[in-house]
Amino acid sequence: MANPIQTAAYGTWASPITADMLAQIGGKMENVAVTSDGTIYLLEARPLEDGRNCIVQCSKGTARDVLPRDYNALSRVHEYGGKAMTASPTGEIIFTDGKTMGLYRLEPATGTIERLTTPSETLRYVCTSVRTSPATGKIDWILAVQEDHTKPAPADVQNTVVAIEVATKQIVPLLQGADFYSYAQFSPTGDKVCWVQWNHPDMPWTGTLLWTGRWADGKLSESHFVAGKAQAESVTQPRWGPDGTLYFASDRTGYWQLYRLPSGSSSQATRIQLKGLEQVEFAHPDWNMGNCTYTCLTSHQIIAAYMRNAQWSFILVNLDHDSYRELNVPITDNIELAERPLSENSVAVLGSSTTRLSNLYTLSIGETVHLQALKKAADISLPETFYSPAQHISFPRVHGKFQQGECYAIFRAPQNPDYQAPQGTLPPLVVSLHGGPTSCSGVGLQLSDLYWTSRGYAVVWVNYGGSSGYGRAYRDLLNSRWGELDIADAASCVSFLASASRVDGNQVGIRGGSAGGYAVLQALCDYPTLFGGGNSLYGIANLRTLCEDTHKFESQYAYNLLFPPDMPDEERERVLHDRSPCYHADQIRAPLLMLQGEEDHVVPLNQAQDMERVMKEHGREVKLVVFAGEGHGFRQAANKKRALNEEEHWWQKNLLKMKV
Repeated sequence: MANPIQTAAYGTWASPITADMLAQIGGKMENVAVTSDGTIYLLEARPLEDGRNCIVQCSKGTARDVLPRDYNALSRVHEYGGKAMTASPTGEIIFTDGKTMGLYRLEPATGTIERLTTPSETLRYVCTSVRTSPATGKIDWILAVQEDHTKPAPADVQNTVVAIEVATKQIVPLLQGADFYSYAQFSPTGDKVCWVQWNHPDMPWTGTLLWTGRWADGKLSESHFVAGKAQAESVTQPRWGPDGTLYFASDRTGYWQLYRLPSGSSSQATRIQLKGLEQVEFAHPDWNMGNCTYTCLTSHQIIAAYMRNAQWSFILVNLDHDSYRELNVPITDNIELAERPLSENSVAVLGSSTTRLSNLYTLSIGETVHLQALKKAADISLPETFYSPAQHISFPRVHGKFQQGECYAIFRAPQNPDYQAPQGTLPPLVVSLHGGPTSCSGVGLQLSDLYWTSRGYAVVWVNYGGSSGYGRAYRDLLNSRWGELDIADAASCVSFLASASRVDGNQVGIRGGSAGGYAVLQALCDYPTLFGGGNSLYGIANLRTLCEDTHKFESQYAYNLLFPPDMPDEERERVLHDRSPCYHADQIRAPLLMLQGEEDHVVPLNQAQDMERVMKEHGREVKLVVFAGEGHGFRQAANKKRALNEEEHWWQKNLLKMKV
């Protein structure tokens, strides 16, 4: 007999989703790769193993760890890293170790590990492609991005594409001079290389250049410019087809669309014209190395994922006719495909759905589409009656200087089958703001959201102006408006939900990490009576010191977001002052929680310490919690648990007015 439904105030409901569950479950899965015999490899974060990334082999229905416990597959090139593991067709693995930042070769069958780069405290590596010898089938050459921190100032850090001969461990510089490089890839025949490069002040989503060159005997020649333009066109994810055709995504139309350049062609690349999909995104911002949202099955077919309204969908593209078939698979968020297919009609893919946490799948296409789950990121048993459906909402801008057009968000209402709220009451709201700010919140299931909704909170993720996934024009809305438009969009979202009686406008908290943490601080300054509390996770408090202290990749990112072109220096100083929360703590009324990693090199600890100091000087309520051994985000189970407990107590105290 089912238990009777209890009546209790929103926010006080008992939930089977605990802090221990969130802290100890398997971490994020990423970097999926396959071999010619159908074996799949991926990286899996391990919160209970000090947050390290383990390489996992999935074959014939079983999964086993192949990376010894002493190693952590983690790269930090461009600071955010990515692509810390690359597998050859025959199963050899090249990985970056998080302790040394050097490259290693792993033989999964024996566990043998060989170091390929000389130990260095200043050099970081990430392998972007491998070439195998036609004679032995073994890896003979590696393409990698080398990042030299001998001179640690951001302007002095040097990025180079290098080739490494595995047999001799000789490192040959191939490409130098640009500020950044990514996606250096050998062609299928191993005689060509493609790569993407860009220079400051561009970010990879504002302007990049795609090049190709001839490869022979450890040297590049005959460099050829393919596509891209500084400050105007972002080219990403170049990928060679089996017949040597070069594919890539470009946003020259205003959306990241797919393009191709046939092998040996002297003409320009052309767009793959997929009718009805002209205003969707086939790529997303390259915060990390090695993103993959499409895979070449054959010379005639591609499996591709596209985003519309914060939701990913999959299609099978017929390259002979530029037609496509919707696959209608329930993978909608956190998408990553293996660059190499499993067969001519199947791929390995990572992703989550509106009702499933992240999984490793095989996606097979014949007369019917078959999706098979191979491995779960989190092995939990939770009735779907606790799942709060994600709703993509749009709302008008009613706050701030810029009030044109619509804004977007992902909303989840309270959901717990064992409880109902007293009649006539409305739920408290936790406003969540993604980082970046050039990023996006999707509709995929997140256990962290269910933690709140199952307790009786509503949760909304605001895709404020500047977010990705809605085209370049929407991304560009934040230019010169960072710290204003994003904050006003969050306030407009609260006003919309409160006016529609979906939440209690007097019980609103705001949270976010990194750029989202900055938005929290700014929101408490700009809208002091709208929010009952804030939680800034490794957020920015002082824009001037951020521009001085942050790493090379982002060292000029803020300029375009803050300043119109040709703004005089004195006006720039005024903007930096006016949009830095640490100078306006006297305006804050709501209590502020700050959670910060001690070893954060993206947003350094001094940002949170300065904000804590000025809050106390003005007599404001503030609490700073510093996590030892953590960087920009928390990876260790004990720290993840404490961060969640700190936040829950904060909302209980400041939104629900409970004694905790």
